[in-house]
Amino acid sequence: MTRAAGGDRPTEVFGPLAEEYARFRPSYPDDLFDALFARLVEPPGTVLELGIGTGLATGSLLARGARVAALEPNRSMLAKAVARLAGAEGWLGAMAARAESVPIGSASVSCVTVAQAFHWFDPVPALAEIARVLEPGGLLAIVWNVEVLDAFTEEVFALVTRHSPGRGRPVTPRMRSTPEQLAFHPAFLVEPPAEFPHERRVSEDAYVGYAFSWSYCGGALEAGRRAAFERDRLRDRLLLGQ
Repeated sequence: MTRAAGGDRPTEVFGPLAEEYARFRPSYPDDLFDALFARLVEPPGTVLELGIGTGLATGSLLARGARVAALEPNRSMLAKAVARLAGAEGWLGAMAARAESVPIGSASVSCVTVAQAFHWFDPVPALAEIARVLEPGGLLAIVWNVEVLDAFTEEVFALVTRHSPGRGRPVTPRMRSTPEQLAFHPAFLVEPPAEFPHERRVSEDAYVGYAFSWSYCGGALEAGRRAAFERDRLRDRLLLGQ
């Protein structure tokens, strides 16, 4: 897999973040899955989810009648997903494996989904593997939650940068465009990206937990620097209250 912010691999950076990831990361809008399943034949068949993380998108796939198998290279994240999905109808299970080497047969799934993970893939071998495992006419859906930039989010990102210099945000508004390697891939007929509004309200503490689930924040800060980040956050809050 390609190295992301700071040169960390997801198998390394997300292990300590699995609890915060499971608790504080957002889910995905229902309209997104409605649009996806409108494109699939009935019944929807087997869906392969690559980079399942803690299983935040999987429940919506299962709720629409799909049978879902998954891969996740980080074992701590995988354990959270398995616990979340245990006993769910249609859940086929998950393996610790990478998108660049998918341990299933060719032409064996009707759909591949990738939620908030494609930027961690080595795109050339991963796309080759996706094309191999998809049935003829199968569907690939790459999904991101992309934050709307405003004064607040820009201030938060600036705060993270102060405490974690040299680390870039992996998920930015550029995710609204088709990844270059996919856009020109001969195995796929690529459609323009679609956007689905998604809003949630969270407490201040929950937002801090969400920030700590970012690879370039919680994944980059040692314990002492995390405490400094908290103090800075609290000081900013107190200043705003004066």
